[in-house]
Amino acid sequence: MIVAIPIDAFKRVYHYNPCSATMFALYELTGERNDIRYQHIESKLNPWKKCEGEMVCDPKMKESSCDTDKSRDPHHIGEHYALLEVIGKCDYLITGQYCLNTFYAMRNVGIKIHKIPPFMKTTHEAMNHFIIGVEIADKLQNIHAVS
Repeated sequence: MIVAIPIDAFKRVYHYNPCSATMFALYELTGERNDIRYQHIESKLNPWKKCEGEMVCDPKMKESSCDTDKSRDPHHIGEHYALLEVIGKCDYLITGQYCLNTFYAMRNVGIKIHKIPPFMKTTHEAMNHFIIGVEIADKLQNIHAVS
């Protein structure tokens, strides 16, 4: 299973709309229910960051919802699908907030969203919360990162 976490330039969990994140950390989960392991695969730059697009430059995009006019604009709806360039092979997106267009874009390609609370700052905290929250593990004592 592959999991994506939006992160900022300092590699902290980015809790705003993932479309405006700097990068995405990709993790692979392996193992069985009583021995879950996760490993950082790579961090990929948000496609909108590469071209300094509106999704990362516009402060309104950080919010958890697109404004009414944009949420109905077919061009803007399609912009949310650009994330699939970097997270398209993932099974889950772990994030703090997201807009409905992000939700629908991810759902339409089979990526589930797992919401985390705002006090999670590191990707390891986010991964542990995810594993516990989606009940992948039987026993908490055997969840650990692979170095």
